[in-house]
Amino acid sequence: MVAAGGFAEMGDEGRALQERLASAARAGGLAVVGPNCSGFMNVPLGVNLFTGGRIRLPAGPIAVVSQSGFLVRACLAAGAGRQLGFSVAVSSGNEAVCGLADYVEAFADDPATGVICLVIEKVRDPDRFFAAVSRAQASGKEILAVKLGRTAAAREIMKSHTGAIADESWVYDVGFREIGVHSAHGIDDMLDQAQLLAQLPSTRRGSARRVGVVTSSGGVAAIAADSAADLGVDLPIPEGAVDWLRRTIPGEGNLNPLDMTGFVMRDRDLLEQLFGHLAASEALDAVVLCWWAAEGDEGWSRTLLEPFAEVASRTDKPMIVSPVEATSIGEWTREYRSRRVVFCRGIDSTYRALLALDRASSGPAPRRPPAPSLPPAQAQAPAPESLVPTPAGPLVAFGAAMELLESAGVAVAPYVLLEPGQVDHPRLGLLGPRLVAKLADVPHRTELGAVRVGVAPEELCDVVGDLRRIAEAEGVPATVAVQAMVSGGGEAYVGVQTGTDLGPVVLLGRGGVGVETSGQVRGRLLPLGPGQDGALAREVASARVRGQREWPVDALASAVRSAERLWATTSGWIASIDINPLVITEHGLVAVDALLLLPPPR
Repeated sequence: MVAAGGFAEMGDEGRALQERLASAARAGGLAVVGPNCSGFMNVPLGVNLFTGGRIRLPAGPIAVVSQSGFLVRACLAAGAGRQLGFSVAVSSGNEAVCGLADYVEAFADDPATGVICLVIEKVRDPDRFFAAVSRAQASGKEILAVKLGRTAAAREIMKSHTGAIADESWVYDVGFREIGVHSAHGIDDMLDQAQLLAQLPSTRRGSARRVGVVTSSGGVAAIAADSAADLGVDLPIPEGAVDWLRRTIPGEGNLNPLDMTGFVMRDRDLLEQLFGHLAASEALDAVVLCWWAAEGDEGWSRTLLEPFAEVASRTDKPMIVSPVEATSIGEWTREYRSRRVVFCRGIDSTYRALLALDRASSGPAPRRPPAPSLPPAQAQAPAPESLVPTPAGPLVAFGAAMELLESAGVAVAPYVLLEPGQVDHPRLGLLGPRLVAKLADVPHRTELGAVRVGVAPEELCDVVGDLRRIAEAEGVPATVAVQAMVSGGGEAYVGVQTGTDLGPVVLLGRGGVGVETSGQVRGRLLPLGPGQDGALAREVASARVRGQREWPVDALASAVRSAERLWATTSGWIASIDINPLVITEHGLVAVDALLLLPPPR
């Protein structure tokens, strides 16, 4: 274990030192944690090479790997506040020898580990990481992950839509969802999600979205109801228990969340009957009792916890105790955990834990096969002189981009290119009575006012002159693209981003100039697995805007496959692909524009 810094994080000299370390380790077959890390601890074995300060932890099923040393301690402290136990915690540091995939593989084979929590700055070997995740899931482990730096990536003003959307945090969310890793947006969120997974054996896990909540206060019931609505948790009427509840509980209040009133709380037998009826209701997947469980609460909490534990001991349904606020759980609750009661840290925290349990009940995602080695790109990269320089990288000229789209099976709107100085073309008359004219080789030309829609043929000469004046003023190419105007029932967008940590990704969503702010873009890692084109198309088509006719799923799936073909055709030289908009017509999808970027020159 190398805690020392001064390696790759410190520039060329440090990188050379780190490579010497790695070479020596490889030559000797030695596993190395770090360098530039805070070490590790194995809680069940009492092995402690952790430099992040003293912390007393019980043994349990949670393993932690963090590429940030400080955040190992944060995970452990968050777990301790929830009275969760740990197996191994590792600060992986620079990962000169042992990487993220190695640790996940080790935990896959560790019988003491049931839940793996990851704090990730960067996945350095995605294929090995995917394989390790699949192996751990096959061993029954659940995996949760926080991706750091979600808002850190700057974007150039002329970046493609694809680049603006598919930043690393978005790609990690897509990739994690695809391989069955639960994404978390912070340490507390991750440990919230881990709570029930760590406390419940696999035999007691199942669907957990339908929840019955019991409180001792109308105010607490209101907070529990609001939080459930915010987080997407269902609070159904507890069928099978309704008649008993109406006969027994005073008043005409809601049955879920249920304010059990002081009348019931004074009678232990009534409490046990109440909890028993809720546990037996087939409408509920879990029962939550909002009550205190902090250090010092053990005396008065027993009044409710004793009958609750009695019911928990005879059902496999999760029986959860949580305060409404995010208060740390007391160590004394271990007595009740041994009686099948589980504890969470606040009502929001409880709902997040239940949703994670619900996702886990569907089983791991299908194993993602290793990416095949692609044949050499079938389409040659354009000659440098035919590329258009932009701040985001060289741009493939409009005409060449349209040809590449057609070769991949994408229908494109008929067009004519008018080179500088040219105002007429023999094919213009074939484009119809309504035209679109735009500067051809300008990314995000809308921002320059360099697009004209609904142009009549007799207006075209004046419009072309206006566009060329804009080109001269802005210092951009003066080639004008004239297209037949295409109308339809909506605009879609498909894109590919190649240079992400997790490999290439395809994007599909609602198109137009605001695509990156619409929040309606979904994605998959490339290459696609069986049926993923259709699944992605259904996700996007289901988010239909009110008043808009239904989108054709088959046509969207075909566009995704075309984008994958275009990626494979240009693999090795393309950086990102934007096909936006794709107009949804009665005869299929028609591409009106495309933006293909090469990597910026080094």
